[in-house]
Amino acid sequence: MAKTVIKNAPLLAVDELRARLDEFYTAIEQFNDGFWFESHETLEDLWQVTPLPDRTMFQGIIQVAAALVHFARGEYPGIFKLFDAASDKLTVFAPHHLGVDVRSLLADITRVRAELEAIGPQDFTSWDERHAPRIAFETEP
Repeated sequence: MAKTVIKNAPLLAVDELRARLDEFYTAIEQFNDGFWFESHETLEDLWQVTPLPDRTMFQGIIQVAAALVHFARGEYPGIFKLFDAASDKLTVFAPHHLGVDVRSLLADITRVRAELEAIGPQDFTSWDERHAPRIAFETEP
């Protein structure tokens, strides 16, 4: 089924965004299940109509998913560009935002980036994707 893209769609009001957060949580579930492309697509639909600052957080998560898609496709340089861009965007939301443990996600991105860099471009596809970042929810103190 073809995806309908609405250019210049009006941004959601806060209450409209809250009513659509199930799409965000679906994207997180897809991400954690290793369906990074699907997660990217699910969240992109919501990102396009989300106002700032939540828009920036959604874009950061989309970029983490896209970095992992680059890994799956064997595209080494793109992984690092996207991890770096995602980290830049997500840092302002730490320690948590919209229930997500952003601090933990940032730590995972840093860890995975270092692991892939240590392996290098020749053998990076040997990295075990079961060690991919996970998006966790904050826990009650």
